Amino acid sequence: MNNALFVRIECFYCQLQAGNYDHPFDLAVALEALTNSAWDEVEELYPHLLPPKSS
Repeated sequence: MNNALFVRIECFYCQLQAGNYDHPFDLAVALEALTNSAWDEVEELYPHLLPPKSS
């Protein structure tokens, strides 16, 4: 697993606890960035588990 992803999750959690996501849009953007990073890692580590991409 990519340690950088866990660091980003920890930073997100600290910012959330500090109240840095007052607006729902800002929270959604931050969560989407984390999800995209997690999916990128899944694609890298387990490419055989994902369906083939259609062209």
